[in-house]
Amino acid sequence: MKDKHIIVVGAGIIGLCSAYFLNKKGFQVTILDNTDGTDNCSYGNAGFFSPSHLIPLASPGIISQGLRWMMRSDSPFYIKPKLDFDLISWGLKFKQAATKTKVAAAAPILNDLLLSSRDLIEKILEEESIDAGLNDKGLVIYCKTQRALDEEMEMAELAQKYGQQTKVLNLTQARAINPDMEINARGAVLFENDASITPHIFMAELKQVLLKNGVEINHNVKVDKLVSGKSGSIEKIIANGTEHVADEYLLATGSWTRDLLKQVDLKLPLQAGKGYSFVLPSPKANLNSCAILNEARVAVTPMKHGLRFAGTMEVNGMDLSINSKRVQGIINAIPEFFPQFSEEDFKDIEPWAGLRPCSPDGMPYVGRTKKYNNLLVATGHAMLGISLGPVTGKIIAQLASNEASDTDLGLLSVDRYN
Repeated sequence: MKDKHIIVVGAGIIGLCSAYFLNKKGFQVTILDNTDGTDNCSYGNAGFFSPSHLIPLASPGIISQGLRWMMRSDSPFYIKPKLDFDLISWGLKFKQAATKTKVAAAAPILNDLLLSSRDLIEKILEEESIDAGLNDKGLVIYCKTQRALDEEMEMAELAQKYGQQTKVLNLTQARAINPDMEINARGAVLFENDASITPHIFMAELKQVLLKNGVEINHNVKVDKLVSGKSGSIEKIIANGTEHVADEYLLATGSWTRDLLKQVDLKLPLQAGKGYSFVLPSPKANLNSCAILNEARVAVTPMKHGLRFAGTMEVNGMDLSINSKRVQGIINAIPEFFPQFSEEDFKDIEPWAGLRPCSPDGMPYVGRTKKYNNLLVATGHAMLGISLGPVTGKIIAQLASNEASDTDLGLLSVDRYN
């Protein structure tokens, strides 16, 4: 395998984990990334490893809920209306995917992937001696209304069906898990298999492991063009005006993957879903476990550098600007659940924004393309990039080695909309 050279485009969690497992298989690996390596969507997220998220984004009821949210400028979900063919096409496919039948088919696949990735992250942290603040105390989902609690109880039952450990908590039990925090809620559900890490520390440490093991990492290198050959293969990549040639190529460029694939006549329905986060370095109260404020769709994670709050799904093209109303929506929700906090506590925050790559059916794209025998794609993980990073990397390495995957990849096919 040492003679086989693979170029990985993208140094986010998917690209780095893929490089990690490709390197372990003995491949020569080069990473090209258009950032300086200190910030992308893999750095500012909630850091969840969440087997609890086994229902894809496209699910029954999400469209009607989304339409209601779009009437509010500070809501957790927003699609900017515009006459854009890619967006309209994506929306129609999203609607077609949001059925009970399709969710029932996707859930067991996501469950297997998420549980496998959860195991893999612990193995990576242990084998590589990475201290990224792993918190394995589970995920608590706090609910203010009985309706929301009932829905989470149904999710808990489904998770149990697939082998996950869950508990329904009354308010006293919910407070006992995080006794430092005053909690205003009807009750909660604990998903015990969930965990979290501090993502920017993990990313930085994993890069050092890759460099030590001979992986070449090139930052500030923007891929301008994919060049296809006559034999059903990618011939080369042109980046910063320089040609890069390898035996195989992996595109792990998140929300930018769609436009790169268009250059070689491949269609990949994909929209960027912007999310926001911010950190309180010294919060007046902290959590023992990661949490979700259910009705507000706000994630809260105790990390090594403070308490992170993250939320929103804003579909507005590749715009990375900060929408202060969306950030304010997150801030407004926090005292409703955690009354120790007030708006004043967040006056000095520095909001971060990142673009999550979202497929119409909520399932990632992982695998080879039929059109090009040396092109692999790994994107479309939406809010599960960190959660699915390790298992995606393992699958990519298996495919590059022409090994059978441990997972049925049918629903993850890169060509499923072609």
